[in-house]
Amino acid sequence: MRKAQATRRIADPPVAPLLIADGMEVTDEAVWTWAQIPDGSTDLMEDGELEAATWATAAALHTLLPVEAEYHLKIMWTRHSGEDYRRSWRSLPGVRAPGADYYVELGAHRIDRNAEVGHFRRRVVLLGVCWPTRDTGSPWQRRRQAVAAQLRSRAALLREAHDRVEELQPAVRRWFGQVQDSPLRGVAAPAAVIAWAYARELRRTADLAPVGEGDLSGARLVSLMHGEVVPSADGRHVITRDAATGLTRHVAVLVPAVNGFPVDELEIPGGEWLALLTELSGVEASVRGVNHGRTGSLAILRTGRKWTRSQSLEAGEAGTVPPEEIDEAELALAERDREVRRRIDVLTTSHPRWVVHAESVEELTDRIEALRRRYTGIVALELAPNIQDLLWKELLPGDRVRVPEFGQVQPLRTLAGSWFHGGSMVGDLSGPYIGGNLGATPGPVRLHLVSRTAEDRRMPTTMSFTGRSGSGKSTAVMLTVLAALAEGAWCLLADPKGDLAGIVEVADRILGVPVQVVDVTAPAAAGSMDPMRWAPTSDEARALTLDALLGVLSGEDRRGSEAALESAIDRVLARPRQRWSVAAVIGELVATSGDTPGARLARTLGEMLAVRSRQSDVRAVLGTPAEGAAPMLSGRGLVYLRLDGLGLPQPGSVTDQWTVSQRCAMTTFRTSTAYALMQSRHVRELIKLVALTELHRITAYPEGRSLVQWLARTGRALKTYLLLDSQSAVEMAAIEGLVEQLVMSAAFEALGQEEQRAQAVLLHRPDAGPRLRQAQGMLRPGECVMRDRHNRLGLVAFDRLTEWIASALSTDAAEDSADLYAYDTNTDPADTAHRGDRDDDQGNETPADNTAPDEAVAHHGVEDLRADEQERVQ
Repeated sequence: MRKAQATRRIADPPVAPLLIADGMEVTDEAVWTWAQIPDGSTDLMEDGELEAATWATAAALHTLLPVEAEYHLKIMWTRHSGEDYRRSWRSLPGVRAPGADYYVELGAHRIDRNAEVGHFRRRVVLLGVCWPTRDTGSPWQRRRQAVAAQLRSRAALLREAHDRVEELQPAVRRWFGQVQDSPLRGVAAPAAVIAWAYARELRRTADLAPVGEGDLSGARLVSLMHGEVVPSADGRHVITRDAATGLTRHVAVLVPAVNGFPVDELEIPGGEWLALLTELSGVEASVRGVNHGRTGSLAILRTGRKWTRSQSLEAGEAGTVPPEEIDEAELALAERDREVRRRIDVLTTSHPRWVVHAESVEELTDRIEALRRRYTGIVALELAPNIQDLLWKELLPGDRVRVPEFGQVQPLRTLAGSWFHGGSMVGDLSGPYIGGNLGATPGPVRLHLVSRTAEDRRMPTTMSFTGRSGSGKSTAVMLTVLAALAEGAWCLLADPKGDLAGIVEVADRILGVPVQVVDVTAPAAAGSMDPMRWAPTSDEARALTLDALLGVLSGEDRRGSEAALESAIDRVLARPRQRWSVAAVIGELVATSGDTPGARLARTLGEMLAVRSRQSDVRAVLGTPAEGAAPMLSGRGLVYLRLDGLGLPQPGSVTDQWTVSQRCAMTTFRTSTAYALMQSRHVRELIKLVALTELHRITAYPEGRSLVQWLARTGRALKTYLLLDSQSAVEMAAIEGLVEQLVMSAAFEALGQEEQRAQAVLLHRPDAGPRLRQAQGMLRPGECVMRDRHNRLGLVAFDRLTEWIASALSTDAAEDSADLYAYDTNTDPADTAHRGDRDDDQGNETPADNTAPDEAVAHHGVEDLRADEQERVQ
């Protein structure tokens, strides 16, 4: 419904600010408070959630917008900056990896590159409320005040502005408290952002960013607003010019046409008519208005109903049927009247403006047409000629409505349902950059899993990765591990499938952290997992060694052997620490002297264990340490544990029926879980992360389930973070107590309904609704639905930073070629057997790539990286 009364246009010069402080702007006429509204997370909300959120926002706006006071909503766009990313890392406390600066620079470079090509855009939403302190009732009075102000000194005006701020400070603080506690979650806008919002209307430069700190006044404001605006010759747009750089932009302001908004007033869930701006380039919005409150709304409705009734009476007196529009208007007004009387909603007079800007007139015309097409069926938009300069002045923070005839009287829920505060916000405000946001508010996504802020340290420490094979979840796990390593963590990556070896080279080259590769079945790993070498205390070494030795024995061999084993362990523990090893215990058993039954039993056990320690499935635990084989890493760095060669028994099989190799494999598996648990309990100050991939192969055994449940429940207290990767979301969701311990979750592509429902449970959604199911089935490799620590959902694409890292972390098998394996008829049998061996220390069947694609970058710094045109931008 359009506002009935007509008001004259105002052609006065634009209002200029006297003082800008955090959250406040003082002009000659009034004081404005400005709240910055952060992006919401509404993309994946279902209709029921959107409806509830719309009503909650409308109720909040009833309170936040003072009755009969002007409000101004501005939606603007700027670019994300890699420098902001670097600055945030400098403010993070804690230890850094040796190559952390290079890792940060890679992320900053990717942010800048994506921003340059338009993938990353930063939305700035400001909500201003006018707090009038002078009588500004008529244009004549405003002109008189302006003349009086010109006769006063600038210093006197500035002193008065400070006095007005001090006077309103208590009320303003209460208002900002209400804004922050509301669904909008707004905060006081920094003075630099308010000044930038004003200056960019004069100097609409693409690279302009918020500048300055603290209060802004005097010369600082004048220099910031050094620009000019002139109408075009045809009166269909204005031209802004930056006086410092000479750059110009063409700006057009569009308004809703007569009956521009549909009759149903964009019914709940609301139409999202302002959220649509995220789909368009070079389009922003400005909405000025007044909240009429309950009393004012009833008065407007009474006036409107009197008008419709008079029209009906006139039609009846003339013997004609009233027009259909009159009947529809009467029904709509009656419904609005009931809503206001029941305190469900109130009315607002809003003046929405769509702002289109471009470098050329041709580009401006194309963007205007694209805007109109996108809003077809939602709002009819018109380009009002010859008043573009007046409409442009309305865009300035602190100004007023100058062209009132395009105002719309609507329920306040229409503004709430526009979702000006909606979007696809997901992730943390600090920490490592891990990818891009694919939703309505595209930008860099940061994942600070190991955050130790006062709020975050009270949350769980487990994150899940689920999805079908080839969807990119294992690569995402490796990128998350790299992020933790950059912050000085100890990380254990367990790889039951053996396809994650690329992280070894990446962690070494990019971060320069200590890396330990333990391929549990490789000869080079003999003795690496010896518990006597890495257990921190003698008591723990005794218990773990006894369990390992008993684990490789059959039930019959164990009878009466515990005493002999414990005696040998005690004799070894009496030696200096550097001489502790399981091999030494076996040596003690073999060297037992005497002809007593106990001595003979000890020698028999020693000889049996000496032979068994050479089994490939257990030599990493019981074998004699190979030359250069270091004990398991206990400080900062990465432990890459390959478990793919273990011949583990079938889950649920009878222990007494296990073969020798199966008992040996299970002993190695139990020792690896014991190592993870031991590390989680010791050195609590150290950040620790355990990443378990192919989780279904680990939790198939009681030891694996116990490890997951223990770390998930105690990780917060022990400062240990847990990453779980599985192709089966159903099995992961079924682990007792795990869902409640998830702080974040990444759901990659899933097509089956059962898997989609299980992913919804891990995402803390009661069910997979239509929007979520559609997203789950349309994800490409490397993309996921992520739930962050604030329970927000968003679409995220993990960024592998460089082509070399992407290639190194790839889990795809190499392509076959003629020179890999010859045909049997032309091959010597010994040569064929040799080719079956592992050729490199990572356990790959293909020769290791000794080239260094990023060597120039490593030696010559980041500038070479910026010039690399081979790098792919996603």
